[in-house]
Amino acid sequence: MDETERDTEHSPLIRQNVQLKETRIPYIWLYLYHIFNTWSDRFYEFATFVFIMDVFKNTLLPSSLYGFVFTASGILLSNAVGKWIDCTPRLRAIRVFVPIKRLSIALISLGYFLLFTFYDYEVIPEESKPVCYTIFGAMILLGGTLKLASVGASIVVEKDWLVIIAQSDSEILTRVNSVMRRIELVCKMVTPLAFGFLVTAQSTMFCVIFMGFWSIFSMVCELYLIQQVYDSIPCLSEAKQPILAPYLGVANNEDRGGHGVEQGEGSINRDKHSDDSWLIRLYNDWLVYYRHPVFAVSLSYAMVYMSVLSIAGTMVSWLKWRGYSDYLIGIMRSVMALLAILGTFLMPLMSRFLGLMKTAQISVSLEWVALIPVIASFFMYQSWFTTVLLIGGISLSRTCVWIFDLSQMQILQEQITNSQTGLIHGWHFTMCNLFDLGQFVLTIIWSDPRIFKIPAMISFCMVFLAACTFSRFYYRPS
Repeated sequence: MDETERDTEHSPLIRQNVQLKETRIPYIWLYLYHIFNTWSDRFYEFATFVFIMDVFKNTLLPSSLYGFVFTASGILLSNAVGKWIDCTPRLRAIRVFVPIKRLSIALISLGYFLLFTFYDYEVIPEESKPVCYTIFGAMILLGGTLKLASVGASIVVEKDWLVIIAQSDSEILTRVNSVMRRIELVCKMVTPLAFGFLVTAQSTMFCVIFMGFWSIFSMVCELYLIQQVYDSIPCLSEAKQPILAPYLGVANNEDRGGHGVEQGEGSINRDKHSDDSWLIRLYNDWLVYYRHPVFAVSLSYAMVYMSVLSIAGTMVSWLKWRGYSDYLIGIMRSVMALLAILGTFLMPLMSRFLGLMKTAQISVSLEWVALIPVIASFFMYQSWFTTVLLIGGISLSRTCVWIFDLSQMQILQEQITNSQTGLIHGWHFTMCNLFDLGQFVLTIIWSDPRIFKIPAMISFCMVFLAACTFSRFYYRPS
C-alpha cells in the first residue's frame, strides 16, 4: 500500500469528501434532467387543453376524446412497456423514450399550427371539417405515443435509476423523491403563468411555435444530462438480474437454498413459457401484480385518478367555458401547485413521526374532506365566493394528494425488487390510467359543460372510495 492509499484509508475527511463527490454530482445531473423533462411536460399538459378549446368551442367532447385516447394507450400498453424495460439496458431504454416524447410534442405543435393557420377560430366551415378532424385525429394518436414514452421514461428514471442511485436507503429516497416532486410542482406552478404571459404578450400562435421548438431543445438537453447521470454511477451499467418465479412458476435462487435452476430445466421452462398464448402470459403477469403486497396501495392510489376535480384536463376546458381567462386559469393552477409543494415538505415530517403507511392513510382520508366545499360550489350561484370555494378546496386537496403520492411511491420503491421494477410498475401505471380513463368517459357521457357537476360528484365519490380502500388495507389483520 503506497502513501496515497494509506492517507485515503486513514483520513475520514478525505473519505467523506470522496463520498460527497460521488453522491452529489449524480443528483445534480438528475435534478437538472428532471427540470427540463418536467417543464416541457407540464407546459404541454396545460397548453394542449387550452388549444383544443380554442379550436373546438362550446363542447368538452374533443378534450375528452384526446384525454380518452391518451389514457387508454397507457392502459393497453403500459405493461408491455414495463416488461420491455426489464429486459433492456438502462441507458438504451431512456435514449428511446426521450426522443419519442419530445418529437411527439413537436409534431402535435405542428398540428395546432395548421389548425390555427387554416381554420377559423370561431366556426369551422363544413367543407373544412374533414381535414380538420383528420389533423386532430393524428394529434390524438401522437398523444397516445407521448403517453407511452412518458410512462417508460418515468419507470426507467424514477422507479429504477433512482432506487439504484440511493442504494435503496429509505431516508435518501424520501429526500430525493421530495426534491423531485418539488421540481415537478414548481414547474406545474410556473408553466401556466409562462403560458399566460406568452399568450398575453405575444399570441396563441407564438405560444404554439414556442412549444414545438422548446421541445426539440429540451430533447437535446435531457439526453446530455441523463448521460451524465449514467456516467457518474457505474452500477447503472450492471446487467439486471432476471426474475424467474413469476414467469416460470419456480422459486428464486434464494428460495432453493442458493441452487439455481439447472440450465436444461430452465431452457425447457422458458421454451414452454414462450409457447403460451399472449393472454396466458398477460394473466400470469397480472397475478404477479395482484398477489404482490403493494397491490392494495397501488389500487387505492389509482382510484384517486378518476377525478375531474383538478385544474387540468377537462376542468381547464370547463373553466374557459365559464368565462375565465387563460391568465386567470394559469393563476388558479399556480395556486394549486403552490399548496401542493407544501405537501412535499409535510410528507417527510409526517413520515418521520408517523411512518409511511400512516402518512398515506391520513393524507388520502383528508383529500376527500377538502373536496367537500368544491362540490358545494357547483350548487351555488357563480360569484367570487364560489370561485374561492372551488380553488381553495381543490388546492387543499392537492396538498393531501401529493403527500399520498410521495408516500405510496416510496412504499412501492422499497417493496418492489429491482428485477420486478418494470413488471409491477407497468401494471401500476396501467391501473392509474384505467381509472384516469374513467374521468374522460364521464365527460364524454356528460359533455355538456352545463352539467359538469355530475362528473364532479362522481369524482368526489371515487376519492372517498379510495380513502376507504386504503383504510381497509391499513387496518387489515396482520
